[in-house]
Amino acid sequence: MDYAKLCSLVLGIETQIRGVFVYNSNGDLLTGGMQNGVQSYLPSEELSKSAHNTILRWNTRELLYPFLGFGKYSLTEYEKIKRITFPLDSHKLLVVGTEIEAEHDKIIKKILQLIELKSNE
Repeated sequence: MDYAKLCSLVLGIETQIRGVFVYNSNGDLLTGGMQNGVQSYLPSEELSKSAHNTILRWNTRELLYPFLGFGKYSLTEYEKIKRITFPLDSHKLLVVGTEIEAEHDKIIKKILQLIELKSNE
């Protein structure tokens, strides 16, 4: 899967998407970025911690797969943003930050369609 292309396509879905990033299972940033003119609320050192915590939480969810099936996404709403996490192939995660007023259900549906499309290429 071309992760840079996926990030670019996701950023184009909606202007209320603040940023899109792909991380590997070690928490290393593979690709991604912010919408033009948008600044991250997190300092750079906190971005790394946040990525590691996201991966740990996702790995914990994997323990439930035998009982509930595979996870499709996870949504966390903070006071300033919403963060949506999607599993990708080979233990990578797509992390999408949106504005708080974004219609996350529509965004999630479009991102799931893109992930499926890109996985089949």
